[in-house]
Amino acid sequence: MAVKDYVILQGKQVSYEIARIPVDAVTLDPKNPRIEYLLGQKFGSGATQEEIVDELWAKDQVKALGQSILSNGGVREHIIVQRKKDGGYLVREGNCRSASSKKLKESNPGDNRFDTIPAHVFDEQLSEEDVAVLIAEVHVAKKISWDAYTQAKQIHELHRIHGKPYDWLTNNLRMGKSKISEYLAAYDAMTSFLAVHSDPKNISRFSLFHEMVRKKGLKALWDNDTDGFRARFFQWVIDGKIHDPRHVRDLEQILKDPDASAAMDKSGHDAAAQVLIGKDPTLGSDTFYSIKKATEAVKNTPMSDVQDLKAGDVQKILLLKNLHRAIDDLATMAGVKL
Repeated sequence: MAVKDYVILQGKQVSYEIARIPVDAVTLDPKNPRIEYLLGQKFGSGATQEEIVDELWAKDQVKALGQSILSNGGVREHIIVQRKKDGGYLVREGNCRSASSKKLKESNPGDNRFDTIPAHVFDEQLSEEDVAVLIAEVHVAKKISWDAYTQAKQIHELHRIHGKPYDWLTNNLRMGKSKISEYLAAYDAMTSFLAVHSDPKNISRFSLFHEMVRKKGLKALWDNDTDGFRARFFQWVIDGKIHDPRHVRDLEQILKDPDASAAMDKSGHDAAAQVLIGKDPTLGSDTFYSIKKATEAVKNTPMSDVQDLKAGDVQKILLLKNLHRAIDDLATMAGVKL
């Protein structure tokens, strides 16, 4: 007799069975957010089960998962499936574990440890909205974390397709409204980029778009497409002129300087940064940044500190002498006369 339990989904009690089901009866979901875009670009809407398994298995992290399952002698965590009319099961959560199990069964004939997989089995009446909410609880609210792009895609589906308002998203996904807004904006920007540069490998560049929408000034440039900013940003990304979120953090300052901006278009972030450093050495040196800040602080020394020095405050006088000595030593090493 199957063990039954239930979850509360959107205020209603939804029952499911806890069972071990045949791996061969499991159908992977082509709408799996991790590979939906890749499958669409590669196979259109007609990917076979074998092709879906192979695409998942091609990922290093799935192979590592397979090795873990092999060492353990089977899957530990229950997958989530939904009954199909033909008697099989559609995987709603756990496509990677299912693909790994199929590969292990195939490569270990006669080893019945991989013939079945533990599952929470829902009836076929479970709605797409219910599934989206259930998956978000697992992968966006951090029980098992997805990559940022896949989380953004799931938030997009909940908000734009299923109409979940911000209050619902913040309460159920345990994210602040600003974080949700960032994910939605970054997903929209990434979708625009993929419409022009459709190679699925470009999804790995999502962090650049995420960082861009987090910067108020850059977000304004994007929203208004100031001076063709969107096309320029696309080109920088696709040409590898920016390839690290830290590069995006420098963009506002780069774009404010005409010479640095021109260097950005021509050669990329590093060349643009060098232009800025040439004009302001504090940008490329922690030492000179500290000297600049210390100089500003000394120029604005409060009168109370001046009075303490006049009164012979030993510790403050010592700090002042150490600063003076350090500057003299640096100048001497560099052969600079002060």
